[in-house]
Amino acid sequence: MVVNRDYIAKLVSDIRHAIKSVLACTDKPFDSMSEAEVYAVRYHLVVIAEALTALSLHIARRLFEEEPETPMHALIILRNRGMMDDEEYHDLLNLVKLRNLLVHRYWVIDDRRIYESIRKDFKKLLSFVDRVIEHVE
Repeated sequence: MVVNRDYIAKLVSDIRHAIKSVLACTDKPFDSMSEAEVYAVRYHLVVIAEALTALSLHIARRLFEEEPETPMHALIILRNRGMMDDEEYHDLLNLVKLRNLLVHRYWVIDDRRIYESIRKDFKKLLSFVDRVIEHVE
């Protein structure tokens, strides 16, 4: 099967745009963030995780002709096929798990902890995204 390059480009664009939005919201001390900015960060993290999930599923199905049972299984397939290393896999897996918490158990979220984690960076995610783009071109 052939990957849909336009679809991949759209998902990658969504991820990059959402990362920029998250970093813009967290470019100040946590206590200075408005409630709207805190919820915007949550929203954009969900967007990132959803796009990452769609990207992983698409690649596993179309490029590797495997049928993942879950989004997490798609990440395992990509790791096993050399599309990401173990560190990237764990970071991306944690992002998918965070999405599940944000959507299904939002009341247990510690926004300050998310803020501190975000401030570190999105290097592993961006590295994976760049590798995907190179691989499908």
